[in-house]
Amino acid sequence: MAQTIARGSGRDDQLENIDQAFQNFTKEYNKKYETDEQYQVAKAAFAESMREIEELRANGDITHEVGLNEYADVPSGVFDKAFQCATDPQFRENLRSVTYPQDEIEAPPPSVDWEAAGALAPVRDQSTRLNKCGACYAIGATVVLESRFKIQTGIAKVVPFSVQQIVDCSRAYKNEGCDGGTAKWSYLYTKDSGIVRARSYPYKAKVGACKNSITRDPNLKCLKYGDIDRIVNVPAANEALMMQAVATGPVAVNLYASAPPFKHYKGGIITAKTCGVSTPVHTVTIVGYNTSSDGIRYWKILNSWGKSWGMKGFAYIERTGNEPGKFQ
Repeated sequence: MAQTIARGSGRDDQLENIDQAFQNFTKEYNKKYETDEQYQVAKAAFAESMREIEELRANGDITHEVGLNEYADVPSGVFDKAFQCATDPQFRENLRSVTYPQDEIEAPPPSVDWEAAGALAPVRDQSTRLNKCGACYAIGATVVLESRFKIQTGIAKVVPFSVQQIVDCSRAYKNEGCDGGTAKWSYLYTKDSGIVRARSYPYKAKVGACKNSITRDPNLKCLKYGDIDRIVNVPAANEALMMQAVATGPVAVNLYASAPPFKHYKGGIITAKTCGVSTPVHTVTIVGYNTSSDGIRYWKILNSWGKSWGMKGFAYIERTGNEPGKFQ
């Protein structure tokens, strides 16, 4: 059921519209609030989301679709803390220190779509109704690992790997459980420790003690020590290198996700003009690229906010050549 924003003739009409829209929203997403205070906080956040969406639709610079998703009732401060979860203070230095091998560059194909190729596991949601978990970094890394495992081995179906294992067990590698981390640190952990199936160590959207009896069982490991040959970074301002990397499999990247045009995205291409530039604090996965019928080059990304966000969890973002600041 699509949610719309009605325009009332006065404040009373606007409040009535918000009340009705919020009731529809809570029914659609089966929202439950334990106290009246929680209800009022959620309703206020929902009203703010509606206001932001209305402003975006009135803005002539926005060419993509925006609308409500299941997190429209999460206050901005809570949302930023729980959903902005790429916490590498040295990301720029890290990007300079290790680069994609220049001698491996080949002419990439004009388009790539790993979703269409059947190389992706089902869309994940980093949070649940009860738990908000900043595990985007772990999900991004897991998508890359499981998808490239499928691509390189040629197995018929993707085997989902355990995000929860990375959340619980990689804190010695600087990750911080549900308080953020990086895909790079997650790769380093997996390179040393391996990883098991998601069904062996399912996702809980909260931090727990590392289940060593599971993670150390060789019969449960999908990847073991030595299976990952090397880990490389793709420089942010090099579209050709990024295309080449994505042509071989999904790539985890960081971007700025706090801006309303991204938070409320529902479809179309987010252009560079409306993308916003700030510190990249959210990990997503580039799973393809193409060019639209009207000539706009774009990346296809997979987010970790469930199927209610974007196009059932996916989005298109304009490719900007070698202009820095969009992806890191």
